Amino acid sequence: MTDEPGKDLAPRQPQPPAPQMDPEQFKQFQAFQRFQEFQRYQEATGQAPQPPKPQGKRWWLVVLGSRLFWRALTFLFIVIAATWAYNHYFGTDDPGDIAQDSGGVTGPAQGLSAPAGLQGTVGMFYKHVSFADTTRACTLFLRDDTRQKFANAHGASDCAAAVKELKAKVTSVDKYQQIMFPPDMLKTPTTTKVTINSCELTVEGGPRLGTFVVEKVGSGWVITDWSPSTCG
Repeated sequence: MTDEPGKDLAPRQPQPPAPQMDPEQFKQFQAFQRFQEFQRYQEATGQAPQPPKPQGKRWWLVVLGSRLFWRALTFLFIVIAATWAYNHYFGTDDPGDIAQDSGGVTGPAQGLSAPAGLQGTVGMFYKHVSFADTTRACTLFLRDDTRQKFANAHGASDCAAAVKELKAKVTSVDKYQQIMFPPDMLKTPTTTKVTINSCELTVEGGPRLGTFVVEKVGSGWVITDWSPSTCG
């Protein structure tokens, strides 16, 4: 008796259904696949992956947030403001740049903005004599021959020696450096050459210093000629 084919075979068991994947997990799986494909592409093309740049604070943000920076900035502002206020209200001792070296006088002073007045050329000349500042006084003369004329009139060997002799005659430095000019001399000159006679000035505490011819050279006023005054 022949057995029927397949009679002894066990019946096939039905396959269990594939487990359903969570949608979020499926998205992560797809992203991982894309990342792997990107890595394979880089290896194939020789492109190395670039490390991410550090996301640190920018240097200027760090500086602006520093207390030390703001303190230094405030201090700098105070210094600038104080310097401006001092120069504005008190002025400088001698406007302009005076050329000098170990040998003494080397050229005329420049930058004096007026021929007369306490900060003008003649006013500064009286002030320098009151302090026996030979270099600053003599550099107000433009030429050597004018300096020598001034020295000869006072019986001195040179301008510096004459200034020292005149200083010895000053009885009050405070009054001598505060000479008074008539109102007309304090006006802005209409010409580039002005004559200032010490006889027309109010001078106290020391001798009168003669007649000055002051001319504008560049942006400043210098003494181009000098002669004794009849009043002293």
